[in-house]
Amino acid sequence: MSKIAPGCGERHNEAVTSPRRRLSIAERRRQIAEHSVELVARYGSYGVTMQHVADAVGLTLPGLLHHVRNRDDLLAMLIELQFDQDPAETSPSLWDDETITLPQVLRGIVARNAGRPELTALYLLLAVEARDPAHPAHTYYADRHARIVDAFIERPWSLPERFRARDALADLVRASLSALDGVQLQAQTDPREDAEDLWRRVERAFFGGSEWDGYR
Repeated sequence: MSKIAPGCGERHNEAVTSPRRRLSIAERRRQIAEHSVELVARYGSYGVTMQHVADAVGLTLPGLLHHVRNRDDLLAMLIELQFDQDPAETSPSLWDDETITLPQVLRGIVARNAGRPELTALYLLLAVEARDPAHPAHTYYADRHARIVDAFIERPWSLPERFRARDALADLVRASLSALDGVQLQAQTDPREDAEDLWRRVERAFFGGSEWDGYR
């Protein structure tokens, strides 16, 4: 894993918010998350220390720890505030349009993430690193996956008959989300591939049959 390059702190300090402006707790946490996204995406979570983050936002280390308790809290906050900020991914009860279909939601997630490649790269990087039970984000990622799967399963989708049983829907949701992650990884690692183009292929395979007419 790459380490912090010399001068990293100095470069980021150029963008530090003026100390004369007092930020609210929510604003400060978002500022920390925004600066940390760039640091972690570029150098990896193991290559960024809490001191590097403190330097990037113009805080002392004790000042940073007032807002972010530890690395576990920091990494979880990056995904929560920067990647999971859209309730459509994690909280179906907040979706305004109750008639929206499962294929439409998945298509929207792919399109949104295609428009923020750096943040998507961070999500994928942390997901791989967090496979290690000792990784600070291991528990968060494990809980996040189960929470999102459950959220999708609980939503009252309009579906073809064979997917209306809970077990069948659960299989479809898990397969779809796995394909979504695979599409995002492929698009990140092969510059010749486009995530939305790849997802259109997945849609044809998953939702292209006549039974999905009226449910796309």
